Amino acid sequence: MKLIRKALISGLLLAGLIPFAGSSWAYSSGRFTTAESGGPFPGEQVCTRCHVGSDANSGDGTVELLIGDAAASEFSYTPGETVSLILNFTDANAARSGFQLTVRSGDGCGQPGSLAAGSGDNGSTVQVREGTCGTGTIQWATHRRVTTGTSATWDIDWTAPAESAGTVTIAVAVNGANGNGARTGDSIYTYTATIEPAATTAPAPVISDSGVVLADLFSETTTGAPNALAAVLGSGFSEAAAPISGTVDDSGKVSTVLDGTCVEVNQHRAPLVQIASDEITFQIPADTGLGAASVKVIRGCDTDDETSSNSAQFQVAAVKPVFFLFSDSSPGIAALHLDLSLVAAADAVSGRVTRPALPGEVVTFFGTGFGPTVPTLDTGEIAVQPQSLETSDLRPMIGELEVTADDILYAGAAPNFAGLYQLSLKIPDATSAGSHAFSVLLDGVASAAGPLLEIGNPAAAGATMCTVTTVLQVGESCEVAVGEATVEFNVNESGQGCIVADMETTCADTTVSAGGGEAAKNDDGSWTITKLPDPPASMESEPQECTAGLVVNPGESCAATISGITGVLEVAEDGGACVTVSTLAAPLCGDTMVSILATFGAEVEMNDDLSWTVKTLPPAPAP
Repeated sequence: MKLIRKALISGLLLAGLIPFAGSSWAYSSGRFTTAESGGPFPGEQVCTRCHVGSDANSGDGTVELLIGDAAASEFSYTPGETVSLILNFTDANAARSGFQLTVRSGDGCGQPGSLAAGSGDNGSTVQVREGTCGTGTIQWATHRRVTTGTSATWDIDWTAPAESAGTVTIAVAVNGANGNGARTGDSIYTYTATIEPAATTAPAPVISDSGVVLADLFSETTTGAPNALAAVLGSGFSEAAAPISGTVDDSGKVSTVLDGTCVEVNQHRAPLVQIASDEITFQIPADTGLGAASVKVIRGCDTDDETSSNSAQFQVAAVKPVFFLFSDSSPGIAALHLDLSLVAAADAVSGRVTRPALPGEVVTFFGTGFGPTVPTLDTGEIAVQPQSLETSDLRPMIGELEVTADDILYAGAAPNFAGLYQLSLKIPDATSAGSHAFSVLLDGVASAAGPLLEIGNPAAAGATMCTVTTVLQVGESCEVAVGEATVEFNVNESGQGCIVADMETTCADTTVSAGGGEAAKNDDGSWTITKLPDPPASMESEPQECTAGLVVNPGESCAATISGITGVLEVAEDGGACVTVSTLAAPLCGDTMVSILATFGAEVEMNDDLSWTVKTLPPAPAP
């Protein structure tokens, strides 16, 4: 019985139907050990190391690999998809055949996706094995049983990785065995294919109906002006998760390509201020011309994969003024006090100091579409000096009250921007308290209706004087003079105690401390001031004339008068600085920088030795 069993096993070994200990499916049966696909991978072998007598690919057979319905050389993969790898083999001299196939990425030990037996009839003869490569595990597909005859087809499923793995290499080795049970006379064939991820073609951008408007957005104005800021609305403009701000090109102008996207107005490239998936803010090119304009959004700008949106129509006029709002949910106009606080009702904008404008105060408004300036600004050029409007036909209106030309301090380009305009003016003394529609007539063209300007009551603007033990209820406030500066204590509508100092508001629920002052909340919800700020050291020198570049040392001061507005910079012995402006009720103070927005901007900055340098001064407006 033992002799019969031994003879049976020997016969099966010669036929190649069960493994032979120590050589793991070798000989002419077509079975391979792992890592013998012949690919260009670490430690990879080829079957000729065992099957001797001829070099790889020296026989008359052919190996063909189809991926899906395409030749491997024509295929590119899509992450996550499953495709059929159809391996076809023919050799007129073969009696039986087997194969090994592996898919690798990276340095050759990367496993991109997964292999499985195919779902077709030819997948029934396929199995998948695993082996080690480096510190990871690699799959091989091989035959479950040999195929007899001069040809064979194997069906393997490959599921691509969920994310692109870059270039993927498929390596195949096929043994066209002669079936003599020895290691001689077999023909080994290898095949290697590299496939790339499919190019991801983003959907074409789409501009919405009436999707080109001025960039104020609230007015939905479909007529703009040369160099004005406009917005195009739609979808597919960018794949970025968050809006991307514009950049400056080598010429110092705002770039016309952002995140691979550009906007053309009558085939003229537009500078791009910001881009998101559904909105682009751009500047209307000055050379577009007046009249009808066609706007397109192009993805993949300046590449072979350019994709253009539909065309949207827009009108361009010489001037078309609009003003911006601080919030989409509020009609409050975008305007600033000289201390950079927002012109709005108290607590109107979360996280910002807000207060109404007062009669006699200088306020700066922001908008676009105001027309040409002197000197002229090119499209995309950033304003770095005052450039007033070319026209003098400008009539600002606060409700029915017109602001006279004498009270217009500056109208022109806004600093450090392209396409943005600013209007700085003095609020007429006769302006009544309340919310007023704000507009301008510019060369007879009215600005878009909607923005409201909040004007306060001068009689109610003064807060009571703070003392230690002062008790404040919700909505009440008091002030304390700190040298030339003023610190305000108040209780907001949420019942928090707040201290306004150095243009910053600090609020808390139980105790608040800022600017050297402190306050604590009482059991009944009121607040008591427990400490007042210490006054700064007094100034001993007479002010000198402020000029750009002037260095002001501790204990010194300088003064300048521009357009009837006088400003005084004082530097304390401890290095703190305050700027007093004749139109402000309280000085502006800071530890490292003080900025004032007047007609075009002014700034002073602290140096390492506690002195301060006058960086810029607001220039006088053009006559």
